[in-house]
Amino acid sequence: NEEVTMENVKSLKKKLLQSNEDDKVIIAYSGHGLLSKSYDYYLSTYNVNFNQPEQNGLPYDELENLVDGIKARKKLLMIDACHSGEVDKEDMQKIAAVQADLKKENNVSPDSRGIKLPPSQNNKLGTKNSFELMQELFVNVGRGTGTTIISAAAGTQFALERGDLKNGVFTYSVLELLKTGKTVTVNELKKHVSSRVSELTKGLQQPTTRNETQNVDWIVW
Repeated sequence: NEEVTMENVKSLKKKLLQSNEDDKVIIAYSGHGLLSKSYDYYLSTYNVNFNQPEQNGLPYDELENLVDGIKARKKLLMIDACHSGEVDKEDMQKIAAVQADLKKENNVSPDSRGIKLPPSQNNKLGTKNSFELMQELFVNVGRGTGTTIISAAAGTQFALERGDLKNGVFTYSVLELLKTGKTVTVNELKKHVSSRVSELTKGLQQPTTRNETQNVDWIVW
């Protein structure tokens, strides 16, 4: 609650710097993800200005900075928030301009989860092709912290909640796997949340991942 401030989150770095090479560092964030008017990505804090997230919001870079430069080699960051897949700002600006033109010329409104195409083109893109297009436009461009990052949704998607699950769908899928009591590796976790979230949201939400240590798979629990 009120303890979730940018200063308190940033102060966690002091503890993480005490980790050693054999430690596992797992950070899970569940909350609101916000895009500023300039398409910079912020995570909500207790006192964030939702209309101007740059005021007291936690910049994404500050969250990733927590695991940058620490000794632990096994690092996992999970983000259950809207727009948590990284956004290519230049592409977003281009798409916004195209959407404005489409709306003006064809009376087409942008879809809240991504790109709305003119009616004549809608039937040319299935779910798989739309996801591939989204992946090309919104590329993970992290700084190389050696961390596996699993995001609840693509840069242009919303992280959905369901009342019957009593959680965000992404967090529910993680807890669901945890409650099985089975030993789970990073790759198994990624595979589970990817398929389960898509299934529970009927394809409206697709987690994205960035694994900076492609040849290393380790046991999460």
